[in-house]
Amino acid sequence: MNHTAKKLLVGTVGAAGLFLATTATANADTTHKVAKNDTVWDLSQKYGVSIQAIEALNNIDQNSHLIVTGQTLKVPAKDAQVSEKNNTAQAADKKADTENTSDVTVKAGDTLWTLAQQYNTSVEKLRELNGLATDAYLIHPGNVLRVNGTVQATQQPAQTEQPVQQQTEQPVVQQEATQEQAQEPQLVVSANHTTHTVQAGESLYSIAQAYGVTVDSLRSANNLGATLLVGQTLTINDPAKDPAQEAAAQQAAQEQAASQAQQEATTQQAAQEQAAAQAQQQVQQPVQNQAPAQTQNQAPAQTQTQAPAQQTQQVQQQAQPAQVQQPQQQVVSTSADGSAIAAYAQSFIGTPYVWGGSTPSGFDCSGLTQYVYAHFGKQIGRNTIAQESAGTHIPVSQAQVGDLLFWGTPGSTYHVAIYLGGNSFVAAPEPGQSVKIGNMAYFMPSFAVHVN
Repeated sequence: MNHTAKKLLVGTVGAAGLFLATTATANADTTHKVAKNDTVWDLSQKYGVSIQAIEALNNIDQNSHLIVTGQTLKVPAKDAQVSEKNNTAQAADKKADTENTSDVTVKAGDTLWTLAQQYNTSVEKLRELNGLATDAYLIHPGNVLRVNGTVQATQQPAQTEQPVQQQTEQPVVQQEATQEQAQEPQLVVSANHTTHTVQAGESLYSIAQAYGVTVDSLRSANNLGATLLVGQTLTINDPAKDPAQEAAAQQAAQEQAASQAQQEATTQQAAQEQAAAQAQQQVQQPVQNQAPAQTQNQAPAQTQTQAPAQQTQQVQQQAQPAQVQQPQQQVVSTSADGSAIAAYAQSFIGTPYVWGGSTPSGFDCSGLTQYVYAHFGKQIGRNTIAQESAGTHIPVSQAQVGDLLFWGTPGSTYHVAIYLGGNSFVAAPEPGQSVKIGNMAYFMPSFAVHVN
């Protein structure tokens, strides 16, 4: 009897202890360490308690509902009746969600959060309904998602969503378009601009020099490749020069120089003709003086009459060489003014360049200057180094028409020309070209020499 009573007592105590332990476990608070993407709403659903109970127990702001990853929260014990009601409510909600679902095609700019707001549901429900991962946020235009609920006329912000969920993802299509726009170069075209068609042999540097702009300015105004193409049209911003006007001015200078050369040649020809006429008069004067002598001596013998004739013939023979030699002496002009030198030099425009040439059949640079100055009786030497010593060194700004222009340092010059005034000079430039007029704006001399 005592043994049986003892067994009953032990069993009763054990059952009571188990009941008390179970009750203590159910009534004790539970702790939860917040993981990534957890929300108060998630915890309330997981532990079957209300959002307000969790927030009140952990002093969470009931406006922002903000919790932090790694934070430890206390979860209050759930009441059995509340749990049952919650389960019943969840089942009803799930059934309602299943019956009230529809398919939505994602458009550019849509996110899980905007769709949840639009259909009065939550991001977690959208993930669950579409089998998405718990940390999934990115969706793409064209995706088809199942949603529950109806579209709201006025969108209300969800109280249980974290600010992290309010961050919208940029559509991939818009991001790619933005990147492409950023990669495209922005061309700069000013109000004062002109266009230029690329010619054979031109470069960005030569075009920039012709218009008085920089190479960088050309690049910023044009979508340029690795090379320039003949016929390509370039935009020139704020040109400081006009090549067409420069060419017209150069042509006008050449025509003016040619006209001056023609006038000089006409003047020289007239002077030669006048000198020849004067020489002819001087030769004829002795013949006229012999006429009276012949009249007075007609009576004497034949031998005496022939003597004056022989004398007259001798006088004519002596005068004749002077008449023939006079034009040869005009090869060297006694007038050495700068205008005459410049005009004579321009008479050789078009003569081909010949290395070492010093005749009108072909000149090099120093051969031309030597030939021109020799015409006026000036011996200046054959090469540029010798011609540096033919006169007084002066700055280019003080050069006068007819002076010599040199390129290079004194003692090491490599090119010489004759100054025409303004920015013009005449020279035999280089092999493959002919004697022509140049412009100091494009090829500035180093110094000048005024021939003594």
